[in-house]
Amino acid sequence: MSEFSGDHTQISAVFLRRSRAYLANGELLQASEKGWGAAAHALKSYALARSLEYRNHSDFHDLVTHLRLETRHSQLRQSEDSANALHRNFYNDNLTAPQIAAHLNDVANLVNLIRRLTNLPPVDA
Repeated sequence: MSEFSGDHTQISAVFLRRSRAYLANGELLQASEKGWGAAAHALKSYALARSLEYRNHSDFHDLVTHLRLETRHSQLRQSEDSANALHRNFYNDNLTAPQIAAHLNDVANLVNLIRRLTNLPPVDA
């Protein structure tokens, strides 16, 4: 059992904070993967709140689409693209620190949008 006991909202917030710390320490691969993890766990919490399924990576896009239809939030496509770029970077190591920082900002927007929908305060990251 993890230190979070399956609370995807908490996991997302912790991963977002850790991604910033890894970035500050120059650990770009870890910053990237924690950024991806923050987005994935935020969407897991959204899926649970809406009784939707999130079983695998391909459900990520479907959930972002559902969220976009629900909220009409114009930046969700960019947040999705950024989360996927961070995930790819963990394997390819081709992004610079400023690029990762920009992608983490987009992920933070996604995480905080979901937190607002579930009546939680934003993550200060």
